[in-house]
Amino acid sequence: MKILLVADVHNRPHGSRYTLWSLKRIFNKLRPELIVFLGDTVHGPAVKKNYEKYLRQVLDLTGDIPFATVFGNHDDECDTSKDEILKIISSYKNSLTNGRDYLIEMNGEALLFIDSGTYYDGEESLYDIVKPEQIDFALSKIKGKKAILFQHIIIPDIMECIDVFEQKEKGAIRDGKKYYRFKDNIIYTGKLGECPCPPSIKTNQLEALAPYLKGMCFGHDHKNTFELMMNGVKIIQCGGCGSNSYDKLCRSNVKLLDTKTMTTQIYYI
Repeated sequence: MKILLVADVHNRPHGSRYTLWSLKRIFNKLRPELIVFLGDTVHGPAVKKNYEKYLRQVLDLTGDIPFATVFGNHDDECDTSKDEILKIISSYKNSLTNGRDYLIEMNGEALLFIDSGTYYDGEESLYDIVKPEQIDFALSKIKGKKAILFQHIIIPDIMECIDVFEQKEKGAIRDGKKYYRFKDNIIYTGKLGECPCPPSIKTNQLEALAPYLKGMCFGHDHKNTFELMMNGVKIIQCGGCGSNSYDKLCRSNVKLLDTKTMTTQIYYI
């Protein structure tokens, strides 16, 4: 099965025209069996009362290709609630989205979609965590299967793979006042272009779900395109595709996932 992974479109009033044109061209060229929007499809703070308009500008591009969505931390930062957003999405005949957390069984694959939330209610973390009840829900749906999980914000476990330095080190990238690179024993492909931004609170999501997963796909960190193995699970980080976002710092892109081989091919916007 071929799934097109589209992360962080960040559609908004200004600067999105090229992104939309490019996405339509890629959708028509590749004709994947499923398009997955990995959150932040619309930049909520920039649209406020016009969220539906900018969401439909993106979803209209899918034509008759099935698509599914998860929420990003910026999607509902506007006057449109998540429940209202889901109603808009469900109005499309080719939408497979079925709530905030849900499972799709399609073409022999079990596809799990999780809402990784917005911001944490407390000082312990900036970003929200995947709640224990969400992990229980996921377990109830995928036990006995080898599923692929899709969510916006990457798991906190990723920071165990990264060294942090106060001063410049060979091969390390600067993000803010510190420098980051993968640890020497980590085998990975793709690029670490910024420090990942998971929640600061570690949950047991990876440990609990790993026996029943073959892959986890994330957005959120626009400049990262790395892929690696953790607990026997393929971690697939997708870069931002919105040309109005970080395009001056990294070239916008999408990934085509082959679920049989769990390999990806990157396409630039």
